[in-house]
Amino acid sequence: MTTRRSPKLRHLAGAGAIAVVAWSRPSSAGDPSIQKGPYVVDISDSAADIRFELSSSAPAKVEVSGDGDSGARRSFDAPIAVLHSIHATGLAPATRYAYDVRVGAVVVGAGHFATAPGAGSTAPVTFLAYGDDRSDPEAHGAVVRAMLQVPSDFVVNTGDMVQDAASAADWQSFFDVEAPLLRERPILVTVGNHELFDDRAGANFARYFGVADDLGTPRLYRTLRFGNVRFFLLNAMDATWGSGDERSWLERELARADGEPGLVWRVVVLHHGPWSVGPHGPNVALIQAGVPALLAAHHVDLLLCGHDHIYDRGEADSIKYIVTGGGGAPLYEVRRADVTARKAEATYHFVEITATGDAVRTVARRADGSLIERCGFSRGGDWDCDPAIAPQAAGPAAAAAAPVSPAPSSARCGCHLLGAGAETRPLPPFELMATAAAWGIAALRRRGLPSAAQRR
Repeated sequence: MTTRRSPKLRHLAGAGAIAVVAWSRPSSAGDPSIQKGPYVVDISDSAADIRFELSSSAPAKVEVSGDGDSGARRSFDAPIAVLHSIHATGLAPATRYAYDVRVGAVVVGAGHFATAPGAGSTAPVTFLAYGDDRSDPEAHGAVVRAMLQVPSDFVVNTGDMVQDAASAADWQSFFDVEAPLLRERPILVTVGNHELFDDRAGANFARYFGVADDLGTPRLYRTLRFGNVRFFLLNAMDATWGSGDERSWLERELARADGEPGLVWRVVVLHHGPWSVGPHGPNVALIQAGVPALLAAHHVDLLLCGHDHIYDRGEADSIKYIVTGGGGAPLYEVRRADVTARKAEATYHFVEITATGDAVRTVARRADGSLIERCGFSRGGDWDCDPAIAPQAAGPAAAAAAPVSPAPSSARCGCHLLGAGAETRPLPPFELMATAAAWGIAALRRRGLPSAAQRR
């Protein structure tokens, strides 16, 4: 199995810096049309980021109107570009909005979204979690169709959205399959290893899903609040969990959330989580760096991840977790018998999660709509769908067990990410300049890259 890996991306993934780059190309004959989107990548109680890619460069406009917002219609203009990211502001909390994408006088796309509840709201928050939807558009499409039948405020993707994130065709396939879902539900995304194969892959992920933090700094990790839930979307492939920028940022944000008024639940989303009974097994680097203990100390309630293409629900270090990697990639076998796991199944699926003021409810469904299980928990309580068991924690010793080799597959996997012997493809000059600016490659060259031994 051959993996393209870039030393630069490994170092940059550790630094966590990304940027959204919108490249303009000469207009082609005919009027521009929507190629990707529209979709909403960021949502709050007063704003939304609406993105779409056109077939050729053109100025565009988004018009937004809210059902319960006094019928006000807001217009947001964007200059000539192919990829547009429009920040719609001045919106009302807990309001459903319709929006139109216009090029000139022509409506080329439309959709809906609902803003987050305002501060202090006790309204339930419902979202759908899924991930690893790469490789098989047919299986991916079945999961999307099933998700469309379940109402939610937004969706959460646990990474590995495409097989080859450097491939324009793979991204087009993703957006084609997900178009009916993304038109109606905002999407929160965490980066996976397939989005970090090489520089072009990372730049494409940044192009479509990069979001800056509250201070305007673009990163591969972020936090946001929706109602009574705060989400921490992390870069699990970071090589510097012990003392790097992401670790320092996470410590600050978790501490800040400890005293956040009205906050009830804390949910962490990352691609390769600390625990799994699939062939990839636990993320040993996270455990050895004490990340689960850090999350537990700051009252994180639920951890969502992917990477292993299975459904896996469990509990460890007082944290409930769900591995939801059954979005379309080739399914893996359940290969371990860890004490952390309570339920595991190799199946295409998604998970509906509802957070109220006193409990979190989960409903796991297969792609055909059939039920895997219903579960839930209150703060400090056990999963209520399990028989009582003796409490056990999965610490570093449990994670240090020899990992099980992944199930054979013709699909390439960038699980070990970026290291020596990597193959990288040259970028066209304009993309190389944009990518260098986005990822800080020039600065890294000046101060030197880690050796091959350090990158393993």
